[in-house]
Amino acid sequence: MNIDDIQAFLAIVANQSLTKAAEFLHLSQSSVSHRLKNLERELGLVLVERRKGLKTITLTPAGEDFIQVAEKWMHLLLETQSLKSRTSLSLAIGSVDSVSTYLLPNVYQKIISQHPAMRLHIYTKNSTELYDLLEQRTIDIAFVLQERLIKNIELSPFFAEPMVVLRLALPEHQAVQYIHPEQLNPSDELYHEWFPTYQIWHSKWWDPLKPPHIQVSNGPMVLPLLRTAHQWAIVPLSIAQSAAATSKYTIQKLTDPPPDRICYKLTHKMAKSSTKEALAIFEAFAAELYTQFDYLNQIKHR
Repeated sequence: MNIDDIQAFLAIVANQSLTKAAEFLHLSQSSVSHRLKNLERELGLVLVERRKGLKTITLTPAGEDFIQVAEKWMHLLLETQSLKSRTSLSLAIGSVDSVSTYLLPNVYQKIISQHPAMRLHIYTKNSTELYDLLEQRTIDIAFVLQERLIKNIELSPFFAEPMVVLRLALPEHQAVQYIHPEQLNPSDELYHEWFPTYQIWHSKWWDPLKPPHIQVSNGPMVLPLLRTAHQWAIVPLSIAQSAAATSKYTIQKLTDPPPDRICYKLTHKMAKSSTKEALAIFEAFAAELYTQFDYLNQIKHR
């Protein structure tokens, strides 16, 4: 089948008229009619009923059935053609929101600056969704907060970072560098369940049967909600430092802190050959995070 003939048929269907289809395609009506006849001849089917005096076209049953086939064929053809125009370096990166927003932007920027021909596709999802996307080969690398063992996925700890208390930058808070969990009123907490071991630590200090007044499903959401002097939230240091840089918030360290938050790097064990070079470039720049953020602890793969 010829792409021009398929386009003519779909234009006729969309516009319900040979005349309007010709205008849409910037062709003469006779050219559109000729392409339709070519398609019908190749298929051995009559797709459009031809009756004199009708301003709108009517599809035959075969024509109605062929619409879906034509749309799929056109989609596959465009996908095939797009392969020719794609750069040789392309990488699909998935990450949980807090890592993508507060740690990876500089990595993205350096790649764009030093490898302008390299294309990045960035996905922000939760950890469970990222495992699924990597299994489906939709993404090439992912950064998650959950450790799962899956047959075709290579998992390795990427970094660990401390958890700290974040509060409004008021003099009484700025004067306190370290704080004990017992000094924090749970009724004033903005709570997010960061990871399982964090939840265990949290339950040690505050009654798990008394839910917090405000609980968020997305960690960074605590920032716009942190508005009063009594409120507090425990967040990863990367989020806390970014927030403190605005001068609106201050950081307090815990004398009995929760476990560090661990971020895991995922790649597919059967990485596509077309992405191996791009992966190597990305991982080289990502390794510089340990220098840029000196509080990140590099974890050796077990």
